[in-house]
Amino acid sequence: MKLGMITYNVARDWDLETLIHQVKAAGWAGVELRTEHAHGVETTLSKPERKVVRKRFEDSGIELWGFGTVCEFHSANSSVLKANLESCKRWCELAEDVGARGVKVRPNGLPKEVEESKTLEQIGRSLAACGKAAAAHGVEIWLEVHGSQTAHPPRVRTILDHANHPNVGACWNCNREDLLDGSIRPYFELLQKDLKSCHINDLWSDYPYAELFTLLNTMNYDRYTLCEVGTPFHPETIPGGPRWWKK
Repeated sequence: MKLGMITYNVARDWDLETLIHQVKAAGWAGVELRTEHAHGVETTLSKPERKVVRKRFEDSGIELWGFGTVCEFHSANSSVLKANLESCKRWCELAEDVGARGVKVRPNGLPKEVEESKTLEQIGRSLAACGKAAAAHGVEIWLEVHGSQTAHPPRVRTILDHANHPNVGACWNCNREDLLDGSIRPYFELLQKDLKSCHINDLWSDYPYAELFTLLNTMNYDRYTLCEVGTPFHPETIPGGPRWWKK
Protein backbone atom coordinates (compact mmCIF):
# COMPACT_ATOMS: atom_id res chain seq x y z
CA MET A 1 0.00 0.00 0.00
CA LYS A 2 1.02 3.63 -0.46
CA LEU A 3 0.92 6.54 1.96
CA GLY A 4 -0.61 9.87 1.01
CA MET A 5 -2.57 12.71 2.55
CA ILE A 6 -5.95 14.38 2.28
CA THR A 7 -5.96 18.15 2.28
CA TYR A 8 -8.98 18.11 4.60
CA ASN A 9 -8.29 19.67 6.98
CA VAL A 10 -4.60 20.05 7.71
CA ALA A 11 -3.68 21.67 4.38
CA ARG A 12 -6.84 23.57 3.63
CA ASP A 13 -4.98 26.92 3.59
CA TRP A 14 -2.00 25.78 1.50
CA ASP A 15 -1.69 26.93 -2.09
CA LEU A 16 -0.80 24.33 -4.70
CA GLU A 17 2.91 25.12 -4.68
CA THR A 18 3.15 24.77 -0.90
CA LEU A 19 1.07 21.61 -0.95
CA ILE A 20 3.18 19.82 -3.54
CA HIS A 21 6.40 20.89 -1.82
CA GLN A 22 5.31 19.62 1.59
CA VAL A 23 3.88 16.33 0.34
CA LYS A 24 7.11 15.66 -1.51
CA ALA A 25 9.26 16.69 1.44
CA ALA A 26 7.28 14.34 3.68
CA GLY A 27 8.08 11.42 1.41
CA TRP A 28 4.42 10.74 0.74
CA ALA A 29 3.45 9.30 -2.61
CA GLY A 30 0.16 11.04 -3.38
CA VAL A 31 -2.61 13.37 -2.35
CA GLU A 32 -6.40 13.61 -2.37
CA LEU A 33 -7.44 17.22 -2.86
CA ARG A 34 -10.41 18.35 -0.79
CA THR A 35 -12.50 20.63 -2.96
CA GLU A 36 -13.13 24.32 -2.22
CA HIS A 37 -9.77 24.74 -0.47
CA ALA A 38 -6.89 27.16 -1.06
CA HIS A 39 -5.04 25.02 -3.60
CA GLY A 40 -7.77 25.92 -6.06
CA VAL A 41 -8.01 22.82 -8.27
CA GLU A 42 -11.69 23.17 -9.11
CA THR A 43 -14.08 22.40 -11.95
CA THR A 44 -13.99 26.09 -12.91
CA LEU A 45 -10.44 25.73 -14.24
CA SER A 46 -10.01 26.30 -17.96
CA LYS A 47 -8.45 23.65 -20.21
CA PRO A 48 -5.06 25.42 -20.25
CA GLU A 49 -5.14 25.74 -16.45
CA ARG A 50 -5.88 22.04 -16.14
CA LYS A 51 -2.86 21.23 -18.26
CA VAL A 52 -0.71 23.33 -15.94
CA VAL A 53 -2.01 21.46 -12.86
CA ARG A 54 -1.39 18.11 -14.51
CA LYS A 55 2.16 19.03 -15.45
CA ARG A 56 2.95 20.35 -11.96
CA PHE A 57 1.99 17.03 -10.42
CA GLU A 58 3.76 15.00 -13.10
CA ASP A 59 6.95 17.03 -12.70
CA SER A 60 6.82 16.66 -8.91
CA GLY A 61 6.49 12.88 -8.92
CA ILE A 62 3.50 13.21 -6.57
CA GLU A 63 0.39 11.35 -7.67
CA LEU A 64 -2.83 13.30 -7.72
CA TRP A 65 -4.87 10.41 -6.40
CA GLY A 66 -8.28 12.03 -6.47
CA PHE A 67 -10.72 14.69 -5.40
CA GLY A 68 -12.54 14.74 -2.08
CA THR A 69 -15.84 16.21 -3.18
CA VAL A 70 -19.01 16.89 -1.22
CA CYS A 71 -21.24 15.32 -3.87
CA GLU A 72 -24.01 13.40 -2.11
CA PHE A 73 -27.15 11.70 -3.33
CA HIS A 74 -29.49 11.14 -0.41
CA SER A 75 -31.65 14.25 -0.74
CA ALA A 76 -35.40 13.84 -1.18
CA ASN A 77 -35.38 17.05 -3.23
CA SER A 78 -35.06 16.10 -6.90
CA SER A 79 -33.44 19.43 -7.84
CA VAL A 80 -30.75 19.00 -5.19
CA LEU A 81 -30.14 15.44 -6.31
CA LYS A 82 -29.82 16.49 -9.94
CA ALA A 83 -27.37 19.27 -9.04
CA ASN A 84 -25.15 16.81 -7.18
CA LEU A 85 -25.21 14.38 -10.09
CA GLU A 86 -24.19 17.09 -12.53
CA SER A 87 -21.46 18.26 -10.16
CA CYS A 88 -20.04 14.75 -9.90
CA LYS A 89 -19.91 14.45 -13.68
CA ARG A 90 -17.91 17.69 -13.87
CA TRP A 91 -15.46 16.36 -11.29
CA CYS A 92 -15.00 13.23 -13.39
CA GLU A 93 -14.10 15.38 -16.36
CA LEU A 94 -11.63 17.39 -14.30
CA ALA A 95 -10.08 14.21 -12.90
CA GLU A 96 -9.37 12.98 -16.40
CA ASP A 97 -7.92 16.32 -17.47
CA VAL A 98 -5.50 16.63 -14.53
CA GLY A 99 -4.55 12.95 -14.31
CA ALA A 100 -6.38 12.02 -11.10
CA ARG A 101 -7.50 8.44 -10.47
CA GLY A 102 -10.89 9.06 -8.92
CA VAL A 103 -13.59 11.20 -7.35
CA LYS A 104 -14.65 10.65 -3.74
CA VAL A 105 -18.34 11.16 -2.99
CA ARG A 106 -20.31 10.50 0.17
CA PRO A 107 -23.61 9.51 1.65
CA ASN A 108 -24.49 12.01 4.36
CA GLY A 109 -27.55 10.82 6.20
CA LEU A 110 -31.04 9.43 5.76
CA PRO A 111 -34.00 11.80 5.26
CA LYS A 112 -36.63 11.15 7.91
CA GLU A 113 -39.49 11.58 5.47
CA VAL A 114 -38.33 8.78 3.15
CA GLU A 115 -38.18 5.05 3.78
CA GLU A 116 -34.58 3.97 4.38
CA SER A 117 -34.57 1.31 1.70
CA LYS A 118 -35.70 3.83 -0.92
CA THR A 119 -32.96 6.30 0.03
CA LEU A 120 -30.26 3.62 -0.11
CA GLU A 121 -31.54 2.55 -3.52
CA GLN A 122 -31.58 6.17 -4.72
CA ILE A 123 -27.97 6.67 -3.64
CA GLY A 124 -26.98 3.44 -5.34
CA ARG A 125 -28.70 4.27 -8.60
CA SER A 126 -27.15 7.73 -8.54
CA LEU A 127 -23.74 6.14 -8.09
CA ALA A 128 -24.41 3.92 -11.09
CA ALA A 129 -25.00 7.04 -13.20
CA CYS A 130 -21.81 8.58 -11.81
CA GLY A 131 -19.94 5.36 -12.47
CA LYS A 132 -21.02 5.51 -16.11
CA ALA A 133 -19.70 9.07 -16.36
CA ALA A 134 -16.50 8.08 -14.58
CA ALA A 135 -15.93 5.19 -16.98
CA ALA A 136 -16.30 7.56 -19.93
CA HIS A 137 -13.46 9.62 -18.49
CA GLY A 138 -11.29 6.70 -17.40
CA VAL A 139 -11.64 7.39 -13.66
CA GLU A 140 -13.42 5.89 -10.64
CA ILE A 141 -16.03 6.87 -8.05
CA TRP A 142 -15.22 6.19 -4.39
CA LEU A 143 -18.11 6.15 -1.92
CA GLU A 144 -16.77 7.25 1.44
CA VAL A 145 -18.12 5.34 4.44
CA HIS A 146 -19.53 8.53 5.88
CA GLY A 147 -22.42 10.32 7.50
CA SER A 148 -24.87 9.99 10.32
CA GLN A 149 -26.50 6.56 9.93
CA THR A 150 -24.98 6.00 6.47
CA ALA A 151 -21.51 5.33 7.93
CA HIS A 152 -22.85 1.94 9.02
CA PRO A 153 -21.04 -0.52 6.68
CA PRO A 154 -24.09 -2.74 6.02
CA ARG A 155 -25.88 0.30 4.62
CA VAL A 156 -22.86 1.07 2.43
CA ARG A 157 -22.97 -2.54 1.24
CA THR A 158 -26.61 -2.11 0.24
CA ILE A 159 -25.82 1.11 -1.63
CA LEU A 160 -22.95 -0.49 -3.54
CA ASP A 161 -25.11 -3.47 -4.45
CA HIS A 162 -27.66 -1.09 -5.95
CA ALA A 163 -24.89 0.74 -7.83
CA ASN A 164 -23.40 -2.45 -9.24
CA HIS A 165 -20.88 -0.68 -11.44
CA PRO A 166 -17.20 -1.66 -11.86
CA ASN A 167 -16.07 1.97 -11.66
CA VAL A 168 -17.79 2.50 -8.29
CA GLY A 169 -16.20 1.36 -5.05
CA ALA A 170 -15.79 2.14 -1.38
CA CYS A 171 -13.46 4.44 0.52
CA TRP A 172 -12.81 3.01 4.02
CA ASN A 173 -12.90 5.87 6.53
CA CYS A 174 -11.82 4.48 9.94
CA ASN A 175 -15.05 5.27 11.81
CA ARG A 176 -16.23 3.98 15.16
CA GLU A 177 -19.13 2.38 13.26
CA ASP A 178 -16.62 -0.03 11.68
CA LEU A 179 -16.30 -2.01 14.91
CA LEU A 180 -18.36 -5.06 15.76
CA ASP A 181 -17.52 -6.67 19.10
CA GLY A 182 -14.24 -4.77 19.12
CA SER A 183 -13.10 -5.88 15.66
CA ILE A 184 -13.35 -4.32 12.22
CA ARG A 185 -12.97 -7.65 10.41
CA PRO A 186 -16.68 -8.47 9.88
CA TYR A 187 -17.51 -5.10 8.35
CA PHE A 188 -14.19 -4.82 6.52
CA GLU A 189 -14.85 -8.14 4.82
CA LEU A 190 -18.34 -6.92 3.95
CA LEU A 191 -16.85 -4.12 1.82
CA GLN A 192 -13.47 -5.60 0.94
CA LYS A 193 -14.22 -6.60 -2.64
CA ASP A 194 -15.13 -3.00 -3.49
CA LEU A 195 -12.37 -1.24 -1.54
CA LYS A 196 -10.67 1.32 -3.78
CA SER A 197 -9.29 3.90 -1.33
CA CYS A 198 -8.73 4.31 2.40
CA HIS A 199 -8.66 7.22 4.85
CA ILE A 200 -6.70 6.95 8.07
CA ASN A 201 -7.02 9.42 10.91
CA ASP A 202 -5.33 9.95 14.26
CA LEU A 203 -2.98 6.99 14.67
CA TRP A 204 -2.73 7.73 18.40
CA SER A 205 -6.42 6.98 18.87
CA ASP A 206 -7.75 3.59 19.99
CA TYR A 207 -8.98 2.61 16.52
CA PRO A 208 -7.57 -0.86 15.69
CA TYR A 209 -5.12 0.26 13.02
CA ALA A 210 -2.92 -2.81 13.43
CA GLU A 211 -5.89 -4.97 12.49
CA LEU A 212 -6.76 -2.66 9.57
CA PHE A 213 -3.26 -2.76 8.10
CA THR A 214 -3.12 -6.54 8.57
CA LEU A 215 -6.39 -6.93 6.69
CA LEU A 216 -5.20 -4.60 3.92
CA ASN A 217 -2.01 -6.65 3.59
CA THR A 218 -3.95 -9.89 3.54
CA MET A 219 -5.99 -8.69 0.56
CA ASN A 220 -2.81 -7.42 -1.15
CA TYR A 221 -4.11 -3.87 -1.11
CA ASP A 222 -1.74 -1.80 -3.27
CA ARG A 223 -3.58 1.53 -3.27
CA TYR A 224 -3.50 4.50 -0.90
CA THR A 225 -4.00 4.94 2.79
CA LEU A 226 -4.50 8.68 3.10
CA CYS A 227 -3.81 10.64 6.26
CA GLU A 228 -6.79 12.79 7.24
CA VAL A 229 -6.12 15.06 10.22
CA GLY A 230 -9.10 17.07 11.35
CA THR A 231 -7.27 20.13 12.68
CA PRO A 232 -5.56 22.66 10.38
CA PHE A 233 -2.05 23.60 11.46
CA HIS A 234 1.19 25.02 10.16
CA PRO A 235 3.87 22.30 10.14
CA GLU A 236 6.38 24.57 11.89
CA THR A 237 4.16 24.57 14.97
CA ILE A 238 4.46 20.82 15.59
CA PRO A 239 6.46 20.15 18.78
CA GLY A 240 10.00 19.14 17.94
CA GLY A 241 9.97 20.65 14.46
CA PRO A 242 9.02 17.84 12.05
CA ARG A 243 11.82 16.79 9.75
CA TRP A 244 9.44 16.74 6.77
CA TRP A 245 8.97 20.51 7.01
CA LYS A 246 12.67 21.05 6.29
CA LYS A 247 13.65 21.74 2.71
